[in-house]
Amino acid sequence: MLSLFDNKCYKSKGETQKLVIFIHGYNGSPEAIDYAVQWLREKLVNCILVVPRAPYKCEKNADNLQWLSFYKQDPDVRFRNPETSIEEIFDIFNRLGDDFAEVAKKMNLFIDEQQNKFAIDDAHTYILGFSQGAMIAIYTSLTRKNKLAGCVGVAGIVPGKDRLKHEIVSKPKFLLLHGKDDVTVQYKTLPHTLSWLAEQKLEFENFEFEALAHQMNEAEMQKAAEFINS
Repeated sequence: MLSLFDNKCYKSKGETQKLVIFIHGYNGSPEAIDYAVQWLREKLVNCILVVPRAPYKCEKNADNLQWLSFYKQDPDVRFRNPETSIEEIFDIFNRLGDDFAEVAKKMNLFIDEQQNKFAIDDAHTYILGFSQGAMIAIYTSLTRKNKLAGCVGVAGIVPGKDRLKHEIVSKPKFLLLHGKDDVTVQYKTLPHTLSWLAEQKLEFENFEFEALAHQMNEAEMQKAAEFINS
């Protein structure tokens, strides 16, 4: 049976007891985040790590991929402009709620598929994402019928917040990681993401990293591994 998404699969040291879904970002691919995947793999214990491949060519760069379009609601890419207010940035991603909801439905089906393949339940499943992947991870985990073990968002923002708050059906633990020099998914948005999580009475912790732009570093993967291994 063909998978819903093409994917790459890696095993950590130890027995396979936990499933980790690692979602790449916009203008990305599994290969583009392999550096971080390998850092994480080295630090995980008793995990199977699955990296799904987005199905669409990126509107910005046909050599890479996207899960959904950002240009649809933000053709001028104002969310990256440092002069754009936090409120406007959240409004841009809020208007993409329907698109994120659709991707989340498919990602939940992909999780089901991988759980059946490896005989692992929701209580031992984690979802992790970078950038657009982090947004999908957040939306997917909150709209999943059964509570996942945890969700890790790296350099993300809450998407479709007005729609999402009415669709929350489970509340896993969250770990939010963000670089202080990020001007793509701007670091200045992080406090508002954390406030939204708190308003929904979600359990979370967050860590911020000096001199880190819109990418992942090994220290972030260490925090993610500690969260998953605990």
